[in-house]
Amino acid sequence: MKRWLVVELLIPEEFGEAVSNFLIEQGATGIEELDGDLKWERLRTYFPQDGREERILHALHRYLKSLQKIAPEIPRAKIKTASLPEQDWGENWKRFFKPVQVTSRFVVKPPWSKIRLKRGQIPIEITPGMAFGTGTHATTILCIQALGEELQKRGLSVLDVGTGSGILSIIAAKSGAKAVWGIDIDGVAVENAKENVEKNQVLDIVKIRKGSIGDLHKKFNVVVANIDLKSLRRMRKPLLNHLKNQGFLILSGILEKEEERLREHYLKTGLLRWIKVVQREEWVCLTFKKK
Repeated sequence: MKRWLVVELLIPEEFGEAVSNFLIEQGATGIEELDGDLKWERLRTYFPQDGREERILHALHRYLKSLQKIAPEIPRAKIKTASLPEQDWGENWKRFFKPVQVTSRFVVKPPWSKIRLKRGQIPIEITPGMAFGTGTHATTILCIQALGEELQKRGLSVLDVGTGSGILSIIAAKSGAKAVWGIDIDGVAVENAKENVEKNQVLDIVKIRKGSIGDLHKKFNVVVANIDLKSLRRMRKPLLNHLKNQGFLILSGILEKEEERLREHYLKTGLLRWIKVVQREEWVCLTFKKK
C-alpha cells in the first residue's frame, strides 16, 4: 500500500509566501492553510512516499536555514511530519490542489477548477490523487520545458518512462507529437494516467501501458525518463535501445550533485552527444542526442 508524507509547518508570517512557493517547487500537490495567528502561519502539505521524501525534507530544512540567515531576528520555523496510508488520503487533496502555470503555454489544473486562461494558454487537467507527477515538481517542469524544445518539429514519437500521472505524455501530445507511449510499473499510476489522458482528449495519440521498458519493441524520436538516479543508471541500455538515431534523450529526477556522475555514465557508451543541462532549485535535467 502506498503511503504519503504529511508535512506541517509553523512559520513566521513573513516567510509564508516564500515557503509555500518552495513546497510547490518540490512537488507538493498543494498547500493547505490551517488556523494560525497574527504572527505565525500553519501550513500542511502532502508528498507521495516514492523514495524522494528524504531529499525533499533535506531541501526544506536547508531552505528554511537560508531564510533564517537572511532575517536572523525572525523566529525559527517548526516542522512536523507523519506518514499517511493511501486509504486515509481520501479526497482531502481536492481542497487545496490549485491550478499551476508550469510554462507560459501550459496550465495544470484539477478537473473541478474553473479558470480564465490567457490567450494561447492550454489547460492540462490532472487528477493527482494517487500518483506522482502533478506537474508542480521542479523535475516535471524541467522535463516539460525540454520536451517543448525537442518537439518543435511536429510529428515525432515519444516514450515517457515512469509516466506517473501521465502529465509528460499528455503535454507531449499537446505539443505536436504524433505518437506517445507512457509506461509505468505501478498499476495505480497507470490507471490514474489513463484517466488523465482521457480527460485531456489525447486518447488517439497517447497509449498508457503497465510494465517495464523491456516489454516494448519500438524505437522513438524522444525518450524522457523522470525517475531517480539509481533507476536511470540501471536503465541506460534499454533507454538507449529504444531511442532512434538522431533522437533525443531527456533525463531528470536527479540532484545537481548527481549530474556529472550520471552524464559521464551515459556519455561513456559512445552513442550519445551531450546537448545541455538545465537546473531548477537543486534539481537538474539532462538532454542528450543519439549519434
